Amino acid sequence: MNQLIEQLQTKLFTGRLNLEARDGPTWTLYFRLGRLIWQAGGSNADERWRRHLLRYCSNLDVTQLERLVSPQENYREYSILAKLREQKLIEQQQLVNLIASSIAEVLFDIMQYIEAKRNGDNPAGQLSHTTVVGEVPGVLLAVIPTEEVLKQATLAWQEWRDAGLATCSPNLFPIIQQIELLQGQASSKQIIALVDGTKTLRGLGQKSGRDVLALTRLLMQFVKAGAIVFSPTPKLRISQETGNPSSRVNNSNSSLKIEEDTIIQVAPNFNKVASPATGKEIVSPSSGVNNSNSSLKKEEKTVIQVAPSAAGNKNKPTIKVEEKTVIQVAPPAASKAIIDVSRPLVACVDDSPMICRSLEEILTHQGYRFVGIQESLTAVLNLIKTKPDFIFLDLLMPKVNGYEICSQIRKTPSLKNVPVVILTGKDGIVDRMRAKLVGATDFLGKPVEAEKVLNVLHKYLSV
Repeated sequence: MNQLIEQLQTKLFTGRLNLEARDGPTWTLYFRLGRLIWQAGGSNADERWRRHLLRYCSNLDVTQLERLVSPQENYREYSILAKLREQKLIEQQQLVNLIASSIAEVLFDIMQYIEAKRNGDNPAGQLSHTTVVGEVPGVLLAVIPTEEVLKQATLAWQEWRDAGLATCSPNLFPIIQQIELLQGQASSKQIIALVDGTKTLRGLGQKSGRDVLALTRLLMQFVKAGAIVFSPTPKLRISQETGNPSSRVNNSNSSLKIEEDTIIQVAPNFNKVASPATGKEIVSPSSGVNNSNSSLKKEEKTVIQVAPSAAGNKNKPTIKVEEKTVIQVAPPAASKAIIDVSRPLVACVDDSPMICRSLEEILTHQGYRFVGIQESLTAVLNLIKTKPDFIFLDLLMPKVNGYEICSQIRKTPSLKNVPVVILTGKDGIVDRMRAKLVGATDFLGKPVEAEKVLNVLHKYLSV
């Protein structure tokens, strides 16, 4: 890779360099006259962006910064930095350091990936590269010393590899697995307080003020002991709230089956009777709630949320799942609906509640199960958790767009073969080509129409 970058420097290349693997991540490096000016892609790109903002612009509100530029803006993060400079909210040296550090991280990750595949003798995993002339941000924010950044990334990777961490990415999330194994260990209290499962090794290093290499070497002893695991995804923090004691379920025989640490609060306002003969659940809105045999089961790692009861009835509980990941079983217009748990699960990732409701109505009336995800930042994590058979994905969302989510879906083993249909009001050839490049299966225009939705489902989904 170093040789490739040097060639582009010699040619005074202006444009983008795409590095892609069939079974792994995709990175993009942007050049202007042979010098690196920006980066994109890789693992946890959004976490990398926010972490660098916090490091170099700690006096600024990250949430407010996201509003400086439209979610549809090209090179959005770079444009936010341009706004900061324009409004004199960031010093030029801070800007140079932020851009150089983020590029160095991406170069490190590329080097680690290449070496891992080389040592694994896996030709299918080797990176392929393409260059696109002229596609760069319109404004040049800083001249980055490319040779220095490349040298910095190379030295960091060599130190990491020599420490015996070649197969351990700093983008992994440390998660405490057996807290009892930490008890009595040196610095155990500090480690328990630090490792909450929501930050990468790099993030923990920044939070604690420690060098990420030294911190990782410290944590590795607990990994070997089985107390901590390094995960490619963060720990989902789903909490259980008991609420007002007066609103709890007065039902001693009601049962709740929960799998994989997913916590659901339950006291259904529908009477649900499982039918062993058919394997289906009959949901009767007119039935009472105080049925001693009522039950709620989470099957196939799917979370079912039953609509809350009418206001004023304090004896009827609710189901609450955080992260806005919901499979809502909504009965059709008829008085009884049959929900077949063997039917395909369809997910919709869209920040618009109206789109999610429209699709939910269309699909549940046809007997499909449905999950709506409106938070783009945690979309992939929630898809991994719910394991849908089909995904509708909005193209334009704040924070993380549909292209990036689709790319992450295709890099996730459990999701890579799931059909992904892009929902968009834009239907240009450029959008279609870009969506195909990140692995989209098809397009569906907005507003959603029942006939088109069902046609595309039948086209790609065997029911």
